Amino acid sequence: MAPRIEPLSDADASGTQRLLIENAEANGAPDPLCARIYVRAEAGRNWLRHWNELLNGGVLPVPLKEMCRVLISMKHFCGYCSTVRSRIAREAGLTEEKLMATMDFETSPLFDAREKAALRFATAFKAGDDAIDDDAVYEDLKRHFSEEEIVELGLLCAETDGVGKFARSLRMRTWEEACDLQPMLRAKNEAAA
Repeated sequence: MAPRIEPLSDADASGTQRLLIENAEANGAPDPLCARIYVRAEAGRNWLRHWNELLNGGVLPVPLKEMCRVLISMKHFCGYCSTVRSRIAREAGLTEEKLMATMDFETSPLFDAREKAALRFATAFKAGDDAIDDDAVYEDLKRHFSEEEIVELGLLCAETDGVGKFARSLRMRTWEEACDLQPMLRAKNEAAA
């Protein structure tokens, strides 16, 4: 199944578009297919710059943010975002095993208390509009994160949820294709259901 918006070819890419596509190739998240679609618009180019800074910059560790990004993506069954992987997070030690374990992070020995708090927040963020509007949610976060880190985590979750819905609608990869690429996705989601 082809994406609903045609990815830009190398021959049609301008200098800025080409740089953003190359950056996606180097970083892995978003991957070049997404970048080839988003660079078609100025807003998409601006978003790619912003996303690169949010995911790969800031004060929170990239692997922690990548775990939250993938968890939210799996929860809304975005086949594309659930299988895209940050090379930066992988190079910093994040494994596929740990990413797949995010679906049952509370009982997994792979996560420390800080990671579990971030994943609880990401889960609550995805659960609904009012799920994070709770003092207990922020009390939990404040035990593990500074206010600067909480803002960064919240914005990462917001971007992942919103843009992930858009990416899913573009049909860059179906959920079934994602499960074929990463069979543990199907097993984890069936167990969580």
